[in-house]
Amino acid sequence: MVVSPQVVDIGLDPLDRRRRRRRAALRIGLPIVGVGLMAATILAIALYSDRANRSGALALSNDLLATLEQRVALALSAYLDPAVRALRVARETVPDGTNPARLPLIDAFAASLLREVAQIDGIAFADSDGNYVLARRDAAGGMDVKLVRNVPGPRRVTWIHHSAAGEEIGRREDPRDDYDPRTRPYFAGALAGEDVFWTGVYVFFTSRLPGLTVAAGRRGADGRGYVVEIDIALQSLSEFLSSLKIGESGRAVIMDKTGRLIAAPAGIDMLRRSEGTTTTARVDEVGDGVLTLAYDHFRTDGYGHRAIEVDGRRYIAAVAPLASAGRDWALLMVVPEDDFIGFVANNNRKALAMSLVIVALATLLASLLVRQGLRADRGARLLLDRQLAISRQSAAFAALAADAGLFDPSRREPPRALTETLADVGRARRASLWRVVGNGRILRCEDSFERDTGEHADGFELHRDELPQLFAHLLGGEDIEVADAARDRRTAELHRVMMAPLGTQALIAVPVRREARVVGSVWLEDADAAAESREFAQAVGNMIALRMGEAPAAAAREPREKETPAPAPAEKRSFEAELRRRDIDPAMTEAEVRAGVCVMALHLTDPSSMALRAPSGGCSLCDDIVCALQKIAALHHIPYVKLVGHEIVAAAGFEPPATDAATRIADAAVALREHCLALFQDSDRPPEFRIGLDHGIAIGSAVGSDPRIFNLWGEAVRTAGAMARTALPGTIQATEAAYAELRQDFLFRPRGRFFLPRVGEARTFLLSGRL
Repeated sequence: MVVSPQVVDIGLDPLDRRRRRRRAALRIGLPIVGVGLMAATILAIALYSDRANRSGALALSNDLLATLEQRVALALSAYLDPAVRALRVARETVPDGTNPARLPLIDAFAASLLREVAQIDGIAFADSDGNYVLARRDAAGGMDVKLVRNVPGPRRVTWIHHSAAGEEIGRREDPRDDYDPRTRPYFAGALAGEDVFWTGVYVFFTSRLPGLTVAAGRRGADGRGYVVEIDIALQSLSEFLSSLKIGESGRAVIMDKTGRLIAAPAGIDMLRRSEGTTTTARVDEVGDGVLTLAYDHFRTDGYGHRAIEVDGRRYIAAVAPLASAGRDWALLMVVPEDDFIGFVANNNRKALAMSLVIVALATLLASLLVRQGLRADRGARLLLDRQLAISRQSAAFAALAADAGLFDPSRREPPRALTETLADVGRARRASLWRVVGNGRILRCEDSFERDTGEHADGFELHRDELPQLFAHLLGGEDIEVADAARDRRTAELHRVMMAPLGTQALIAVPVRREARVVGSVWLEDADAAAESREFAQAVGNMIALRMGEAPAAAAREPREKETPAPAPAEKRSFEAELRRRDIDPAMTEAEVRAGVCVMALHLTDPSSMALRAPSGGCSLCDDIVCALQKIAALHHIPYVKLVGHEIVAAAGFEPPATDAATRIADAAVALREHCLALFQDSDRPPEFRIGLDHGIAIGSAVGSDPRIFNLWGEAVRTAGAMARTALPGTIQATEAAYAELRQDFLFRPRGRFFLPRVGEARTFLLSGRL
């Protein structure tokens, strides 16, 4: 099992980090906990108050429902008792009401009774012979009297009509009327009982409205049975139930023990028509789900108050017996729970909303406290960091003061100690010093130090033609500080040319001024503390102004040949010398040795990506690059192109005459670079290629059997490959020999000094394009 080593940042103090976390936790946690406790307390109080208020409101609602039950019972008693009393009076006053001699008395009694007691619809007298006298009110306010004489003589039915004043206004015979009181339930029930007999609710034949009959009977001395009955209309009782105020939307019905409705408020259809007859409906037949559920609970649990739930809404259901009625009647009431306790929930919501205002204010105060505490901690940390930065800068200035030669204008060695100090104090990934030369057209690197690797580089140049925006702002004396150089127009070109290949993003560039003239610049890349780094860079820029101020004039007076040293002597890169070191006699080889061969090598840094599809479709990236190189080679007359693994080698100069071989190879390299840059940009990939150039000795010969293959090898091929492998991504790196051949027609930028195998330390250049 392989265990990767743990990476520990020794620049951070773990104890200090824990202290900061604890302090931040206290700064933030305590106010949050306080606000949370306050909110929880308010919520607990609100819940307790809601529960207590609900319980109290429900208790009051039970009392209210009990009061309503008593009120309905009293109203029902007041509604039915007058009819019962009138029945008893009639039985005692007119014991033989079917006697024709009693008709005037019955007319007077009935008229008075119907006028005084509104709920009485009619009064009737019957005997066991079938004789019948009925007095009832008519629609005009008068009274109709029906006489049925069954014995003696033939059956005869007569209707006598009276006006509202009591005067007879008409008579008529009705031979089709076959009504016989002896067949009605009330007749037998009244004679069988000792007191009052109550019928069930039924629909009156004449008015087609629900009602009931109360009857009382007696037997005469001759054994005949006499019955007095009074019809009671229930319409007024239903109107009374409609007038009851039970909460906001409660309702009540009166039913018998079988669930059949006696009276119901408006909106409930009590009548049911079936097979030619009309009857009253049962509670569970009116289509009211709440009443139906309350009735079902009553059938299983009996009388009482209970809570039910229908469609997610809670109701209070109350069923109470009505003892004042002659039969087993009951009052059923249902009312939404919110009608009684809705105000409780509403008040609790308002109270909770007002409490939330308090919580919001407390949260605001807590956030201000947290913010103030964090600001205080941040201020303390900034002050401490500032003190540490001042300490580092003081130590750096002391170290620089100990080596005053760093600022001597006559000193030509790279100021490596200065760049190292800049990188350490500014905690930058890379620090570099640049001198303005060539009448402000070139920035030459005095020294560049990379803190991560500890390596120095110097000598490479940036030209104004490549970076016009950067030069315009730097030479104008402007400080440049950008967090993302690729997104700033002043540094976008620099990022593409130099920073992106090196992997840096942020830049601080401080101009170095001498006598109101910009003579150089101090650069810090990817610095941690931007403000402190800028201040230290400005201080260093002021110190090195003297060193840089003298150099440009001297450099301008130097001839071009001294500025760019000539290529290394041929004997240092002699192929024959290498053969002699290998003890091989050149005369023994059949190959042709050429000293003026120019070689270009293309190195693909990620070979696996070459199999990906090209943006144009239908081919891979590798195929696209090779096809483009074949066209470029044909255009620039490049005789030798070979693909080996993930490297491509092209050469010219071994075929006579080849005086322009270096120019053709350089043009081909520039064209190939532009094509590859566009190809990788369209593929949304980084430039995963590098190109190298060299001019020198190479050996070429045909090898193998039929067909024989021309092969090229030697120092120029090997050095071009080394240039390609060490170049920056997306660039063309040329040796000093190639630069010497091409500098008159092409624009180069010095990259620095590098060690080449078998050659030693040599300068390399980046090819930008044609002049």
